[in-house]
Amino acid sequence: MDSIGHLCEAFKGTYAGEAMDALQTLYSTIETETTAFCKENEIACGPGCGTCCEHFMPDITTTEARLVAAYLLFIKKDEALIEKVKESAGNTTGPCPLYCFNTPYHCSVYPSRPLICRLFGACANHDKNGNAVFRRCRYNVEKTMPEFLTLGGEVTVMQDYAYLLRSLDQESEEASMLGDAVSSQIEQLRFLASMLDLSDRPNPDDTPNPIAS
Repeated sequence: MDSIGHLCEAFKGTYAGEAMDALQTLYSTIETETTAFCKENEIACGPGCGTCCEHFMPDITTTEARLVAAYLLFIKKDEALIEKVKESAGNTTGPCPLYCFNTPYHCSVYPSRPLICRLFGACANHDKNGNAVFRRCRYNVEKTMPEFLTLGGEVTVMQDYAYLLRSLDQESEEASMLGDAVSSQIEQLRFLASMLDLSDRPNPDDTPNPIAS
């Protein structure tokens, strides 16, 4: 397997396949909307910046964790990285175990990265009065994005995307730290895969160049 589409097809007809397909559809919509938002408002991370990943451990839903785990197991096929994720269980402060310190793109699972990683520094939020606003990422020392923007009522904010994500996850109302959640899903997917005929295909260099998140 060499893409998330292949993952969804391989697990077609299972709870895992249906969840991954629904999540990937949501991610595709979010990617289109956030890319347009960043382009319109001239928002971009500094070249090669991944500082947020060094100081943060994402809390993610079961559905998100399943997609990351599947990507690690069947596309990356990197046992050392899988072990690193397992060793990070219980860590609540970071760095994220999927962060690559010595590569220009940083994220080991960029195509399957969780929602918060897609939206951080690339999306508006509600302020205390319910207005849509954008604030520059505190790590953006290069100042490649506006410091502050007040936006119209039609702008989709981070909270809206979070609600859409939670609507996909029927198994748990609570998010968990990435290390814990992904470790659990790795074991579940290994068991499920043992009952399916999953072809062992070579893995190309599939890490794309991130634009804003």
